[in-house]
This record gives sequence, C-alpha cells and structure tokens, in this order.
Amino acid sequence: MERILDGYREFKKTADREAYGRLAKGQAPHTLVVSCSDSRIIPEAIFSAKPGELFVLRNVGNVCRLDDPSVACAVEYAVNHLKVGSLVVLAHSDCGAVKAVEHKEHLDSPGLVDWLCEECFDGCDLDSAIKASGIRQFERISTHPAVKAAVEAGHLEVGLLFFDLGTLGLARYNGKDWDRVC
Repeated sequence: MERILDGYREFKKTADREAYGRLAKGQAPHTLVVSCSDSRIIPEAIFSAKPGELFVLRNVGNVCRLDDPSVACAVEYAVNHLKVGSLVVLAHSDCGAVKAVEHKEHLDSPGLVDWLCEECFDGCDLDSAIKASGIRQFERISTHPAVKAAVEAGHLEVGLLFFDLGTLGLARYNGKDWDRVC
C-alpha cells in the first residue's frame, strides 16, 4: 500500500492542476479503448494520451461480451453520452487470457472459467490466436446497437489494433489483414 501512496504523493507534486481543474468540470474523451487488464498494457502511455482523452474499459483479455453489464454500460456510456468519435479494441502480444484458453485446464477459478468460457484458441501460434481473438472482440462490439447506430450515422469509427510488447510495434486490422502502423 505504501508504494501506491508514494506514487500518489509524487503525482500530486507534478500534476497539472489547471488541467485537472478543467477535468473536474467534466470529461470529453475522443476514444473508447477496450484493453486488457494486463499491467504491461497502458493505453494512455501507448497512445500518448493526456488525462481525459481516453475512456478506457479494461478486462481480462479485452473481451467484448455484450451480455456483461460492465462491458455493455461502458460502451453505451461512451458512445451515447460522451459521444466518443472512435472506439478501439486493443489486442496485445503475450496475452495471458489467450494462453489460458489454449490450455483450459489452467483456468482454475470460477471467475476465469465464466469469463473465458466462450473464448477459443484459434491460430497456429500465440500471436495468430491473439489476433483472431481480437477480431472476434472487434466483431462482437461492432454489433452493439449503440455502436451500430453511431457508425451508421457517421459519428463513430471502430477499429482493432495489435500492440507488440517486445518491439513496441502497432498493427491495424483492415478487415482482412494487419497493416503495420509503425
């Protein structure tokens, strides 16, 4: 706990009080990012975003289960109320959730079993399976009524990105293949 409190003390020394004063009056993020809970994946750092620019939904495996209230309400709030212009599903290399799905006997807790029960390991290697999982999540979230309506109205762009931890590379799914961003 002390490590967290020390981090807060350091944050408070260097925080942009003027910016946080503006944020205290409300938020207007430009993008909803559905990301993994993995501690190595920090959307705000990866996309050089300042506080208030991203609305981030994190869960194990960046899973977009629309039957889960925490996923559905975050999507609805971001799209319908915050009016984000972009929605990004962020997949990443070395994803523990996809590894666990390959060997379901490692799913040793009821929470993980319930959360990952609909997922599958689909690919010849881990990166292929992670990308296939990302595509499934992208396709799922694209069917959400709020997302569909906003896309059809021209108010929302939906995308899928893959972040490689080892190289810091980023690839974007174009509907058929992956294009390297940089």
